[in-house]
Amino acid sequence: MFEIDMIFAFALFSVGLYGVSSNKDFLRIFFSLEMLINAVILMLASSAHYLGLSQNLSFAYMVMIIATLEAAVGILIFAAAHKFANVIVADDLSEELS
Repeated sequence: MFEIDMIFAFALFSVGLYGVSSNKDFLRIFFSLEMLINAVILMLASSAHYLGLSQNLSFAYMVMIIATLEAAVGILIFAAAHKFANVIVADDLSEELS
């Protein structure tokens, strides 16, 4: 079961890394970053369960809290860019604001 969790976490991380490196759209980059963070959380939680360590579970909970705050900030940045510049592509934002 541990190996399946690690393979799934690696696949999730790979898809998120591809999404971050290949897109210019704010929302796609944002959701790709969330996939990266969720892959790390899955890896931490499954390794803690496999090894019987409760310290890694508390670290995984802390990472989930930080990811939630990061999601809120990302949505606020997207909403502000869309409101002020009416742009959702990151490369066009600097042209619209200047």
